[in-house]
Amino acid sequence: MIDASRKDKLLSVAWSLFGSLCFTAVMSISKFLDPSVKGVVLVFIRCLFGLIFFLPFLLKTGVDSINTKRLSLHLLRVICVCLTIACIYYGYRNLPLAVATSIGFTAPLMTTTLAIVLLKEAVTFKKWILIIVGYLGILIIIRPPEFTFNSAVYILLLANFFASAALIFAKKLTTTESTISMMFYLNVCGALISGVLACFSWENPAFQDWIVLIVMGLIGMTAQFCYVKSLQYGKPSFLAPLEYSRLVMAIPIGLFLFNEFPTFWTIFGSGIIVVVTLLITRMELSKYS
Repeated sequence: MIDASRKDKLLSVAWSLFGSLCFTAVMSISKFLDPSVKGVVLVFIRCLFGLIFFLPFLLKTGVDSINTKRLSLHLLRVICVCLTIACIYYGYRNLPLAVATSIGFTAPLMTTTLAIVLLKEAVTFKKWILIIVGYLGILIIIRPPEFTFNSAVYILLLANFFASAALIFAKKLTTTESTISMMFYLNVCGALISGVLACFSWENPAFQDWIVLIVMGLIGMTAQFCYVKSLQYGKPSFLAPLEYSRLVMAIPIGLFLFNEFPTFWTIFGSGIIVVVTLLITRMELSKYS
């Protein structure tokens, strides 16, 4: 007989791992798209499915739940999220899956850096050392002396910057805004902004690309649902380390589908980033223990 607490943890792990698999699957599928399919179309499809996913929540809570006096901050967050999605898709479509996944793990380092700058959070000498070592992990992965210039690396790092900025804005919004309000402005405004931009540069994708886009939207929505479900059963601090399961999934998928075998330096640099991020997370959690 499994006790309730243990059962909740097992369920949170199961939902989190399945969500990670869905995220990795979406990024893998995006590599099958024709290069002519523009990033703004991908952002629009992603936001459109996010809006479809959100609508039942809005119908249940009513329009009063979306009242806000901080529209400008909502819009800043929406812009950062849309730019994040566009940059992530570009990076994954133009880099080996394992490399792109590894660089994506630097997001917590970027968030910590921005929190220091924007939120004026105090930082110890030990944390500064960990942040520097974490960024060295990126250099190990791309190995500048041997690295052929690839804009996708820098765009993916830019995605982490925008994602971290969006997280900082979200943190500020949580002091006055409801979860429903934040979801509403993110999904509705995101769909509207990306939809208008997509219209200006629209080129009708081929039929097979439409199939890929729709599958990406469905799986992406499933990944979002899994993340929400995992948080119902487990705390973010418990689930955070499971994010690194994406690398374990990305390596075999990249190998079998795209013939991408990760180098020793990719694995070594990724290991450094993972260890540093876990240490920083542990330091943060120790403040509240």
